[in-house]
Amino acid sequence: MTHLAKAASFIFHPLLMPLYGLILILYSSTYLAAGISPSVLRITLLTVFIFTCLLPLMNVLFLKRKGWIKNIYLETKEERKLPYLFTVIYYIILYYFLKELQLPPILYLLFLGSTLAAIMALIINLRWKISAHMIGMGGVIGAMIGLSERLMIDLNNTMMVLFLITGLVGSSRLYLNAHSPAQIFAGFLIGLSCFLFLILGI
Repeated sequence: MTHLAKAASFIFHPLLMPLYGLILILYSSTYLAAGISPSVLRITLLTVFIFTCLLPLMNVLFLKRKGWIKNIYLETKEERKLPYLFTVIYYIILYYFLKELQLPPILYLLFLGSTLAAIMALIINLRWKISAHMIGMGGVIGAMIGLSERLMIDLNNTMMVLFLITGLVGSSRLYLNAHSPAQIFAGFLIGLSCFLFLILGI
């Protein structure tokens, strides 16, 4: 069970969720990818990977090498402060960079949702160790619900799978004693609400 929990935590790591979410949104029943040229799609996906995964990971490795954090898992809220701050900065830079690519307008709401969720994680983490894994999962689900309502498309099957994955990830974090139930639930609500607020205005 421990191996499964660790695998789920790794596969659905917060650093990977923006890329997963974007791929899912572009190539699901939203058909948003159809209006974007292949070259722009490649640039978009590569840029999102660099700014939301590669650069934040490099920051964590740098901090570990300098001895500012004990390990790459950022087990305490104190260790998460600098990585979260860098992540917010990267998300803001990413948003303005992608604005130059002239993507479908609704995608920019999704990038803003990611930025808002990262800012909320940074602020809350100053006092409380909220679950970044669940912020990521809640964000993807919030994005899919928002797109389903705004574009009037049926994403029920996708949503069912996402909720199952969310349950797996949340249970894994609890099993590994990484978070309390309240931190798991709060993380999910933060991610969900950030995207619903920006996409649907609720």
